[in-house]
Amino acid sequence: IYMKKVLIIGFGDIGKRVSLELPDHQIIGVSRNAPKPMPNLEFIQWDWFGEENLAISSTEISAVILVPKPATSDLDGYKAGFMQASKRIMTLINKSLNYERLILISSTRVYGKNNGRNIDESSNPMPDDEQGKIILDYEQSVSQHSQVSPLILRPSGLYDPKEHWIQKHVNSFDGNKRSLGYAEANMFSRANLARVIGNYIKLNSPDSSSGPLICSEPARSYQQIFDSLCPDQLMEDFFHVSDQQGKTFNPQKLIESGLMR
Repeated sequence: IYMKKVLIIGFGDIGKRVSLELPDHQIIGVSRNAPKPMPNLEFIQWDWFGEENLAISSTEISAVILVPKPATSDLDGYKAGFMQASKRIMTLINKSLNYERLILISSTRVYGKNNGRNIDESSNPMPDDEQGKIILDYEQSVSQHSQVSPLILRPSGLYDPKEHWIQKHVNSFDGNKRSLGYAEANMFSRANLARVIGNYIKLNSPDSSSGPLICSEPARSYQQIFDSLCPDQLMEDFFHVSDQQGKTFNPQKLIESGLMR
């Protein structure tokens, strides 16, 4: 018998990883595309842009996790994927469910270049592109409509150490060098994001953490990352290298939260 029920809306790679972190919870995964079966997963196929309502058999939910993604990469796709989808989802779950905690997956894109370096949660987000503004609007809109004070996770540059895009670019190199906008990267591994979510759900009192939490490792130079992935290659052969400094993040609150243990 599973102890608690966790609803993941936008079930995909992060959802699968969270399910593995919580083997004794029942996971209700909602998305358009069916995943491979997992022992603790009940899957509901649902398109939040479709007509029908979301039918969930259980009304008592320990945690809801929202993993939105843009419908397309242009502004309309961001508005649809973040604002329209989340408004519809919040209306439906508030009408039919009781939930103890809500976790929003957001992004460090809500911070702009004017936020400078060493950004932490006390920095007031100043997005410098429309997509970043839409993500910030989504955070505020969901927080306003939620039954509880949500935990807002803002990861930077999610990656899978097993298949880093730099490695992929080198492996399938076709002679076209790729331009890097900055000298360094802010990154966070998908496995660690799932671990943070899993540990938060296992906490006895959800009130101990809410509000925004920056999920980032200290910035690393692209040169360092490249050297660790492709030690026998020259970075200049594959990339137009930049010496431009960008944003950096201070993950102190994440470290102190104990959610990475």
